[in-house]
Amino acid sequence: MRTTKITNSTTKIERIRIEKGISRTELAKQSGVPVRTLENWSNRSRLPRDVYQLYKIAKTLGCQIEDLIEPELADRGN
Repeated sequence: MRTTKITNSTTKIERIRIEKGISRTELAKQSGVPVRTLENWSNRSRLPRDVYQLYKIAKTLGCQIEDLIEPELADRGN
């Protein structure tokens, strides 16, 4: 398995996913959120807007939705 490095630009979702040792593909399978959506969130080309998708990710990662939200990005108006 490829090792992913956590940096200052790593999103909260990616950080928690990496810390839990779950691949992006596995997170997609377990949560039902498409891997492409996770990739877009990770490279910040799109922001998570669907609360139900965030709920499924949080449930899969064993955290709260609040742990995944990045308020500073929400203000970008993307």
